[in-house]
Amino acid sequence: MGDLSEIGGTGRLPVRIEVFSYLRDHVFESAAVFPAVESMQLLARAARGLESGLDVATLLDAAFGKFLVVGEEEKVIEAFVEFENLGDDRVSAALNTRMRVSGSAMTRTREHARVCFVRSGMISENPEVPAFAESETEMQVPAEDVYRELVPMGPKYQNLAGSVQLCPAGALSEIRAPDVGEADGPLGSPFALDAAFHAACVWGQRYCGFIGFPVGFARRHVIRPTAPGGKYAARVLPAGSERVENIFNLWIFQPGNRVFEVVRGLCMRDVSGGRKNPPAWIRREQ
Repeated sequence: MGDLSEIGGTGRLPVRIEVFSYLRDHVFESAAVFPAVESMQLLARAARGLESGLDVATLLDAAFGKFLVVGEEEKVIEAFVEFENLGDDRVSAALNTRMRVSGSAMTRTREHARVCFVRSGMISENPEVPAFAESETEMQVPAEDVYRELVPMGPKYQNLAGSVQLCPAGALSEIRAPDVGEADGPLGSPFALDAAFHAACVWGQRYCGFIGFPVGFARRHVIRPTAPGGKYAARVLPAGSERVENIFNLWIFQPGNRVFEVVRGLCMRDVSGGRKNPPAWIRREQ
Protein backbone atom coordinates (compact mmCIF):
# COMPACT_ATOMS: atom_id res chain seq x y z
CA MET A 1 0.00 0.00 0.00
CA GLY A 2 1.35 3.42 -0.95
CA ASP A 3 1.68 6.34 1.49
CA LEU A 4 -1.52 8.43 1.46
CA SER A 5 -0.35 11.00 3.99
CA GLU A 6 0.33 13.64 1.33
CA ILE A 7 -2.16 15.13 -1.12
CA GLY A 8 -1.88 13.05 -4.26
CA GLY A 9 -0.61 10.04 -2.31
CA THR A 10 -1.82 6.75 -3.78
CA GLY A 11 -2.06 3.13 -2.77
CA ARG A 12 -3.22 -0.18 -4.19
CA LEU A 13 -4.82 -3.11 -2.35
CA PRO A 14 -5.43 -6.49 -4.05
CA VAL A 15 -8.83 -8.01 -3.27
CA ARG A 16 -10.41 -11.38 -4.01
CA ILE A 17 -14.17 -11.22 -4.52
CA GLU A 18 -15.82 -14.47 -3.52
CA VAL A 19 -18.76 -15.18 -5.84
CA PHE A 20 -21.46 -16.21 -3.39
CA SER A 21 -24.48 -17.87 -4.98
CA TYR A 22 -26.82 -14.97 -4.20
CA LEU A 23 -24.77 -12.65 -6.44
CA ARG A 24 -25.92 -14.58 -9.50
CA ASP A 25 -29.45 -13.28 -8.89
CA HIS A 26 -28.34 -9.74 -9.80
CA VAL A 27 -28.71 -9.68 -13.57
CA PHE A 28 -28.66 -7.28 -16.49
CA GLU A 29 -29.68 -8.53 -19.94
CA SER A 30 -29.45 -12.16 -18.72
CA ALA A 31 -25.87 -11.80 -17.39
CA ALA A 32 -24.95 -11.76 -13.71
CA VAL A 33 -23.26 -8.46 -12.82
CA PHE A 34 -21.63 -7.46 -9.55
CA PRO A 35 -24.05 -4.98 -7.92
CA ALA A 36 -23.15 -1.35 -7.28
CA VAL A 37 -24.26 -1.82 -3.66
CA GLU A 38 -21.77 -4.68 -3.27
CA SER A 39 -19.00 -2.59 -4.83
CA MET A 40 -19.63 0.12 -2.22
CA GLN A 41 -19.59 -2.47 0.55
CA LEU A 42 -16.26 -3.82 -0.70
CA LEU A 43 -14.74 -0.33 -0.98
CA ALA A 44 -15.96 0.57 2.51
CA ARG A 45 -14.38 -2.58 3.96
CA ALA A 46 -11.09 -1.78 2.25
CA ALA A 47 -11.14 1.89 3.27
CA ARG A 48 -12.00 1.09 6.89
CA GLY A 49 -8.62 -0.57 7.25
CA LEU A 50 -6.80 2.29 5.57
CA GLU A 51 -6.86 4.81 8.43
CA SER A 52 -8.80 5.04 11.68
CA GLY A 53 -10.29 8.50 11.04
CA LEU A 54 -11.94 7.66 7.74
CA ASP A 55 -15.75 7.81 7.81
CA VAL A 56 -16.87 4.96 5.55
CA ALA A 57 -20.55 5.72 6.27
CA THR A 58 -20.34 8.91 4.20
CA LEU A 59 -19.76 8.41 0.48
CA LEU A 60 -19.40 11.22 -2.04
CA ASP A 61 -19.23 11.51 -5.83
CA ALA A 62 -19.95 7.87 -6.60
CA ALA A 63 -19.58 6.65 -10.18
CA PHE A 64 -20.38 3.13 -11.31
CA GLY A 65 -18.49 2.59 -14.54
CA LYS A 66 -18.11 -0.62 -16.51
CA PHE A 67 -20.21 -3.60 -15.45
CA LEU A 68 -18.25 -6.28 -13.61
CA VAL A 69 -19.72 -9.39 -15.23
CA VAL A 70 -19.71 -12.55 -13.14
CA GLY A 71 -18.80 -15.56 -15.30
CA GLU A 72 -20.99 -18.65 -15.09
CA GLU A 73 -18.17 -20.79 -13.69
CA GLU A 74 -16.38 -18.04 -11.80
CA LYS A 75 -15.92 -18.64 -8.08
CA VAL A 76 -13.45 -15.85 -7.27
CA ILE A 77 -12.83 -12.53 -9.04
CA GLU A 78 -9.34 -11.10 -8.75
CA ALA A 79 -9.56 -7.32 -8.41
CA PHE A 80 -7.80 -4.40 -6.74
CA VAL A 81 -8.74 -1.17 -4.99
CA GLU A 82 -6.86 2.01 -5.80
CA PHE A 83 -6.80 4.77 -3.18
CA GLU A 84 -5.86 8.40 -3.64
CA ASN A 85 -5.65 11.20 -1.08
CA LEU A 86 -7.49 14.08 -2.76
CA GLY A 87 -7.07 16.66 -0.02
CA ASP A 88 -10.01 18.49 1.58
CA ASP A 89 -10.26 15.48 3.90
CA ARG A 90 -11.37 13.20 1.05
CA VAL A 91 -9.95 9.85 -0.05
CA SER A 92 -10.94 8.33 -3.39
CA ALA A 93 -11.37 4.55 -3.66
CA ALA A 94 -11.89 2.72 -6.97
CA LEU A 95 -12.64 -0.95 -7.67
CA ASN A 96 -10.75 -2.20 -10.72
CA THR A 97 -10.07 -5.42 -12.58
CA ARG A 98 -7.69 -6.34 -15.38
CA MET A 99 -8.91 -7.97 -18.58
CA ARG A 100 -6.91 -9.48 -21.40
CA VAL A 101 -7.15 -7.68 -24.73
CA SER A 102 -8.57 -10.09 -27.30
CA GLY A 103 -5.91 -11.60 -29.54
CA SER A 104 -2.93 -10.31 -27.55
CA ALA A 105 -1.00 -10.78 -24.32
CA MET A 106 -1.79 -7.22 -23.21
CA THR A 107 -4.17 -6.42 -20.35
CA ARG A 108 -6.39 -3.43 -19.80
CA THR A 109 -7.63 -1.96 -16.51
CA ARG A 110 -11.35 -1.51 -16.08
CA GLU A 111 -12.86 0.69 -13.38
CA HIS A 112 -16.18 -0.61 -12.06
CA ALA A 113 -16.93 1.71 -9.14
CA ARG A 114 -15.43 4.80 -7.54
CA VAL A 115 -16.43 6.70 -4.39
CA CYS A 116 -14.89 9.28 -2.07
CA PHE A 117 -14.82 8.75 1.69
CA VAL A 118 -14.41 11.62 4.12
CA ARG A 119 -12.67 11.96 7.44
CA SER A 120 -14.83 11.72 10.55
CA GLY A 121 -17.01 14.69 11.43
CA MET A 122 -16.79 16.34 8.04
CA ILE A 123 -20.43 15.75 7.05
CA SER A 124 -23.48 15.02 9.18
CA GLU A 125 -27.16 14.78 8.39
CA ASN A 126 -30.31 14.41 10.48
CA PRO A 127 -32.96 14.39 7.77
CA GLU A 128 -36.73 14.35 7.79
CA VAL A 129 -38.50 12.00 5.39
CA PRO A 130 -40.75 13.98 3.04
CA ALA A 131 -44.43 13.28 3.60
CA PHE A 132 -46.28 11.05 1.16
CA ALA A 133 -50.06 11.27 1.18
CA GLU A 134 -51.82 8.11 0.03
CA SER A 135 -54.29 10.34 -1.80
CA GLU A 136 -51.49 11.37 -4.17
CA THR A 137 -51.00 7.80 -5.41
CA GLU A 138 -52.21 7.35 -8.98
CA MET A 139 -50.86 3.84 -9.54
CA GLN A 140 -49.83 0.90 -7.39
CA VAL A 141 -47.62 -1.78 -8.91
CA PRO A 142 -47.46 -5.09 -7.00
CA ALA A 143 -43.91 -6.22 -6.27
CA GLU A 144 -44.45 -9.46 -8.18
CA ASP A 145 -45.30 -7.45 -11.30
CA VAL A 146 -42.20 -5.29 -10.80
CA TYR A 147 -39.93 -8.33 -10.83
CA ARG A 148 -41.79 -10.22 -13.52
CA GLU A 149 -41.94 -7.39 -16.08
CA LEU A 150 -40.05 -4.25 -15.00
CA VAL A 151 -36.91 -5.19 -13.02
CA PRO A 152 -36.08 -8.82 -13.88
CA MET A 153 -33.88 -9.80 -10.94
CA GLY A 154 -33.40 -13.23 -9.40
CA PRO A 155 -35.03 -14.19 -6.07
CA LYS A 156 -32.44 -12.75 -3.66
CA TYR A 157 -32.76 -9.32 -5.28
CA GLN A 158 -36.57 -9.23 -5.32
CA ASN A 159 -36.86 -7.19 -2.15
CA LEU A 160 -39.62 -4.67 -2.78
CA ALA A 161 -42.67 -5.77 -0.77
CA GLY A 162 -46.36 -5.09 -1.17
CA SER A 163 -46.90 -2.54 -3.93
CA VAL A 164 -44.86 0.40 -5.22
CA GLN A 165 -46.98 3.54 -4.87
CA LEU A 166 -46.43 5.95 -7.75
CA CYS A 167 -47.34 9.55 -8.43
CA PRO A 168 -45.59 12.33 -10.38
CA ALA A 169 -44.06 13.58 -7.12
CA GLY A 170 -42.31 10.29 -6.36
CA ALA A 171 -42.51 6.68 -5.24
CA LEU A 172 -42.99 4.88 -1.95
CA SER A 173 -42.46 1.19 -1.23
CA GLU A 174 -41.87 -1.30 1.53
CA ILE A 175 -38.57 -3.20 1.56
CA ARG A 176 -37.61 -6.49 3.15
CA ALA A 177 -33.89 -7.22 3.34
CA PRO A 178 -33.20 -10.97 3.13
CA ASP A 179 -31.17 -12.56 5.90
CA VAL A 180 -27.98 -13.25 3.95
CA GLY A 181 -25.06 -13.15 6.35
CA GLU A 182 -22.39 -13.03 3.64
CA ALA A 183 -23.82 -9.71 2.39
CA ASP A 184 -23.57 -7.84 5.69
CA GLY A 185 -20.86 -5.22 6.16
CA PRO A 186 -19.98 -1.70 7.33
CA LEU A 187 -22.76 -0.14 5.22
CA GLY A 188 -25.44 -2.56 6.44
CA SER A 189 -27.46 -4.86 4.23
CA PRO A 190 -26.87 -3.97 0.56
CA PHE A 191 -30.31 -5.29 -0.38
CA ALA A 192 -32.24 -2.35 1.09
CA LEU A 193 -30.57 0.29 -1.08
CA ASP A 194 -30.68 -1.99 -4.10
CA ALA A 195 -34.46 -2.33 -3.67
CA ALA A 196 -34.79 1.46 -3.37
CA PHE A 197 -32.99 1.70 -6.74
CA HIS A 198 -35.70 -0.62 -8.12
CA ALA A 199 -38.43 1.76 -6.92
CA ALA A 200 -36.64 4.64 -8.67
CA CYS A 201 -36.39 2.52 -11.82
CA VAL A 202 -40.14 1.84 -11.76
CA TRP A 203 -40.89 5.56 -11.36
CA GLY A 204 -38.69 6.35 -14.37
CA GLN A 205 -40.38 3.70 -16.50
CA ARG A 206 -43.80 5.19 -15.79
CA TYR A 207 -43.09 8.90 -16.03
CA CYS A 208 -40.06 9.12 -18.31
CA GLY A 209 -40.41 6.08 -20.57
CA PHE A 210 -37.00 4.46 -20.10
CA ILE A 211 -35.38 1.82 -17.90
CA GLY A 212 -32.81 3.46 -15.64
CA PHE A 213 -29.82 1.80 -14.00
CA PRO A 214 -27.83 3.45 -11.18
CA VAL A 215 -24.64 5.03 -12.54
CA GLY A 216 -23.68 7.26 -9.61
CA PHE A 217 -24.76 9.73 -6.94
CA ALA A 218 -23.59 12.90 -5.25
CA ARG A 219 -23.79 11.72 -1.65
CA ARG A 220 -24.82 8.74 0.44
CA HIS A 221 -25.00 8.98 4.20
CA VAL A 222 -25.56 5.82 6.25
CA ILE A 223 -26.96 7.14 9.53
CA ARG A 224 -27.53 3.65 10.93
CA PRO A 225 -26.86 0.44 8.97
CA THR A 226 -29.81 -1.60 7.75
CA ALA A 227 -29.85 -5.17 9.06
CA PRO A 228 -30.24 -8.56 7.37
CA GLY A 229 -33.85 -9.62 7.80
CA GLY A 230 -34.99 -6.03 8.49
CA LYS A 231 -38.14 -4.33 7.21
CA TYR A 232 -37.95 -0.78 5.87
CA ALA A 233 -39.59 1.69 3.54
CA ALA A 234 -38.09 3.70 0.68
CA ARG A 235 -39.20 7.17 -0.36
CA VAL A 236 -37.92 8.29 -3.76
CA LEU A 237 -38.28 11.86 -5.05
CA PRO A 238 -37.33 12.97 -8.58
CA ALA A 239 -34.89 15.89 -8.62
CA GLY A 240 -34.28 16.36 -12.35
CA SER A 241 -34.70 14.62 -15.68
CA GLU A 242 -33.17 14.48 -19.14
CA ARG A 243 -33.98 12.31 -22.16
CA VAL A 244 -32.36 9.10 -20.85
CA GLU A 245 -31.36 10.12 -17.33
CA ASN A 246 -33.19 10.83 -14.06
CA ILE A 247 -31.88 12.31 -10.81
CA PHE A 248 -33.43 11.29 -7.48
CA ASN A 249 -33.11 11.82 -3.76
CA LEU A 250 -34.10 8.83 -1.63
CA TRP A 251 -34.61 7.88 1.99
CA ILE A 252 -34.63 4.46 3.65
CA PHE A 253 -36.49 4.55 6.94
CA GLN A 254 -38.79 2.86 9.43
CA PRO A 255 -42.02 4.17 11.03
CA GLY A 256 -41.59 7.19 13.26
CA ASN A 257 -39.22 8.91 10.82
CA ARG A 258 -36.32 6.66 11.90
CA VAL A 259 -34.02 7.27 8.97
CA PHE A 260 -31.35 4.69 8.14
CA GLU A 261 -29.78 6.24 5.08
CA VAL A 262 -30.15 9.05 2.58
CA VAL A 263 -28.89 9.27 -0.99
CA ARG A 264 -28.71 12.64 -2.74
CA GLY A 265 -28.32 13.12 -6.47
CA LEU A 266 -28.84 9.49 -7.48
CA CYS A 267 -28.41 9.24 -11.25
CA MET A 268 -30.45 6.56 -13.05
CA ARG A 269 -29.61 6.19 -16.75
CA ASP A 270 -30.62 4.06 -19.70
CA VAL A 271 -27.47 1.98 -20.18
CA SER A 272 -28.98 -0.30 -22.81
CA GLY A 273 -28.57 2.18 -25.65
CA GLY A 274 -32.32 2.13 -26.21
CA ARG A 275 -32.49 -1.65 -26.70
CA LYS A 276 -34.77 -2.08 -23.69
CA ASN A 277 -38.04 -0.17 -23.26
CA PRO A 278 -40.75 -0.31 -20.58
CA PRO A 279 -43.94 -2.23 -21.35
CA ALA A 280 -46.87 -0.13 -22.51
CA TRP A 281 -48.98 -0.80 -19.40
CA ILE A 282 -46.58 1.02 -17.03
CA ARG A 283 -46.18 4.16 -19.13
CA ARG A 284 -48.24 7.18 -18.24
CA GLU A 285 -49.91 9.01 -21.10
CA GLN A 286 -47.81 12.06 -21.89
